[in-house]
Amino acid sequence: MTGFFAAIRSLFGQRASEPLMDPAGFTEEVARRVRAAAPQLDVQTVGELELEIDTTEGSGNRAFLNNAYQMYLGESSRNRSDLTDRFVRSFAEAAAGLERSRDAIIPIVKDRGWLEEIRQSMRQMHGTEGQDKVYEDLNDDLGVVYAIDTPSNIAYLNPEELERLDVQNEELRPLAVRNLRGLLPGIEVHRGDLINMVTADGNYEASLLLFADLWEREREKLRGEPVAAVPARDLLLFADSANADAVSQLKQLAAKMRAEATYALTDRLFVLREGRWLPF
Repeated sequence: MTGFFAAIRSLFGQRASEPLMDPAGFTEEVARRVRAAAPQLDVQTVGELELEIDTTEGSGNRAFLNNAYQMYLGESSRNRSDLTDRFVRSFAEAAAGLERSRDAIIPIVKDRGWLEEIRQSMRQMHGTEGQDKVYEDLNDDLGVVYAIDTPSNIAYLNPEELERLDVQNEELRPLAVRNLRGLLPGIEVHRGDLINMVTADGNYEASLLLFADLWEREREKLRGEPVAAVPARDLLLFADSANADAVSQLKQLAAKMRAEATYALTDRLFVLREGRWLPF
């Protein structure tokens, strides 16, 4: 696997004069180098920033390059090589097979557009909209996808993997929420005059919508109902539905933050009503 690592390292060893690759070019370049370095693997480009890596034994993994690409963009050409070790480890996991267990499953909140792209990808690949990843609808705008996270990519679970882990549908969300709670260093609510912000680890704030006990406590502090915004994966804000000025400000803030976010979700607002987050 030494040649495999060296090939990935060379991806970040570009000269400063070379232009940045766009997502499609980045994906194709990674796929090309993996094929050259590890010919025993069948590497296919599934979509932009998404690869499927299959071994000769028939086992396969989806490699999502979103995080790696954002890191690639965020560093200077000179510093990109500093990202190599983390990136290489993620591909080693993809090639060798991630260590999957019930205790590693976490929930990730995604917007409807992302889920539609997945369905479209399935239609193009297989002529069907069959469920390639394990997800459930949260409301008309958001869904919850279940995955195992690594430092440089996210391995989304498919139904077959869930069956192998012996996880039933009715226990999936409580299990994933419990796992995520154990990974987070702590959850803090920062209170403003009108808008409040919830922070955790800087990655999964949107997933805190699923923490029922958190919202039970916050509901007691409000005159109305919690109205939340998740403009990005790492942003969660809320206001009191009884305060029209607060809701108006939250709506404006959500639109601005979504436009500037790296991992954008939606600028829609959601109200917690009878245990469900509904479009507000």
